[in-house]
Amino acid sequence: MSDKPNYHGFLHNFAPKMDKVLAIFRTESTRENIKSNWLNGLFLLMLREVRTCFKPISKLDGMKVTNLTGLAVIGGLIASIISWLLVLHWGWVVFIGLASFVLILVCLIPYYKNKMLDIYHPFFHMPAYKKFRPNEYELLNHSVMDKHFSYTDLANYVDEVSTKQTEESNVVEIITNQLNEQKDEYKKRIQEQVDREKEIVKEYRDEIEKLNDDLDEYETVISYLVEFIQEIYVIMRRIASGMFHFSDLKMISGFTIYQMKDNELTRIADEGTTGQTPKYIDLNQINHNPWVQTIIDAAKGKKELELRNNQPTEGYESVSFKFYLGKSKKMWIFSLQIHRSTNPRGFLLALSDNKIDKRVIYEMLFGLCLILDDKLEGEKRKGEETFGSRQIGESS
Repeated sequence: MSDKPNYHGFLHNFAPKMDKVLAIFRTESTRENIKSNWLNGLFLLMLREVRTCFKPISKLDGMKVTNLTGLAVIGGLIASIISWLLVLHWGWVVFIGLASFVLILVCLIPYYKNKMLDIYHPFFHMPAYKKFRPNEYELLNHSVMDKHFSYTDLANYVDEVSTKQTEESNVVEIITNQLNEQKDEYKKRIQEQVDREKEIVKEYRDEIEKLNDDLDEYETVISYLVEFIQEIYVIMRRIASGMFHFSDLKMISGFTIYQMKDNELTRIADEGTTGQTPKYIDLNQINHNPWVQTIIDAAKGKKELELRNNQPTEGYESVSFKFYLGKSKKMWIFSLQIHRSTNPRGFLLALSDNKIDKRVIYEMLFGLCLILDDKLEGEKRKGEETFGSRQIGESS
């Protein structure tokens, strides 16, 4: 037996089947922009099937007679269902109707979909084939671009050539090369599709990782806010009990408060810092300690609550802002000193706008300072009144 492939026999067996497929494709629209509105075709197919229940089965005196037996069965079934539904609440009727409709669709769609994807079936539907079998569609659609091409003609051509023994090897070589070229092209397309799917999977994984990171970040922010609200609650209770003082303002980080008078700043409070700031700051001085530069910038600024920040040393953030107190009209400069690695909560609340508006935090600090200043002024007035009463008592 010869080991030489029998291309001639293969083409004669293959050609009729492929020509039938090409004929089906040529009867359909082969435009590349064909719309995949397969659902419309599916529902029309289902409606057409329903009509077969009422097809005429005979004629009497030239008149078509409807399948009355099927109509009686269906009518009886519908009447039974309606009589059963009438005793139910209308809500249950709607629910059962919708559920039945959905169940019927779920059962029938795969059945008719398979028919629509079968090239040899009468219900074959081109848009559905393009939707669910795009690779096969592209291959067959490309084959029908030449309206004069057929596999039968190809088989006949090979038959004619094969009768010439001297040209048999050339014909086989030509066909083999064509098939190899097509095979390489298909492999290339398949590989491109595989690469694209891998890329899509990678994009989805990256997106999922990003969402997980965002979720972790939101959980951290929520935990920070819970802690912050708890501290505000404690401060409110201390205000009510008259125990509120400068140390209670350390809810973000360590801080320093300066009060401005003329061109000089006087430190009036320092809590939880490394003590790098001086007692007095002369605003006329040119060179300043980097720990107080933001304090000076805030004092010289034109707007209240305008943030000035820098990094006086590695790992630290210094944020300062000024404001005027209500009744006393004094100007305070509030300076936060935040160590990023040991105080991530303070860094997020005071310097980040990603999840929390930091202006709310500074407005809250400003409001607490107003309350504290009113308390201190009240204590000061009370002390002066007590001192004056003692002097009057001694003189009398």
